[in-house]
Amino acid sequence: MSKSLHILTIKNPQEEKVLRSKSQDIKLEDLEKKDFREFLENLKETAESSEEQVGVQSAGISAPQVGKNIRVFYILDSKGEEFKLFLNPKVDIINLKQDIEYEGCLSVPNVEEPVARYKKIRVTYIDKNGKKQKGIFKDMEAREIQHEADHLEGILFIDRIEK
Repeated sequence: MSKSLHILTIKNPQEEKVLRSKSQDIKLEDLEKKDFREFLENLKETAESSEEQVGVQSAGISAPQVGKNIRVFYILDSKGEEFKLFLNPKVDIINLKQDIEYEGCLSVPNVEEPVARYKKIRVTYIDKNGKKQKGIFKDMEAREIQHEADHLEGILFIDRIEK
């Protein structure tokens, strides 16, 4: 049975240090380990139950946000129905067009600010079965992916706010 994990925030200096650290690639053999698969289920559960935990519905969550600096995140699909897993994602910008939308983050409580993000991206990643995948994402999904991919680099959305 999956459980909800503690979400790190910038309110705690030790937790912020983890949030601002660069993540490591996962190894394919990790996918076969029971504890890693449990972690993936717990991370998904944390995203799904974020509203109960921090009062905000999540559109995505990354491993660093729960204290693991590994290249893993989930985003909510464009229909808002299910969370999609990305392992070792590599993001490429397809089109330089950007839009500016308000963003928030479970790890930066009570802050929403406008952030510019690319509208259309290509992502190469590994799925939960260890298969390499490629996909084109646009609009909100592209924004979510860029937000979560930033977490893997130790970047928070507040670092992207135009001053």
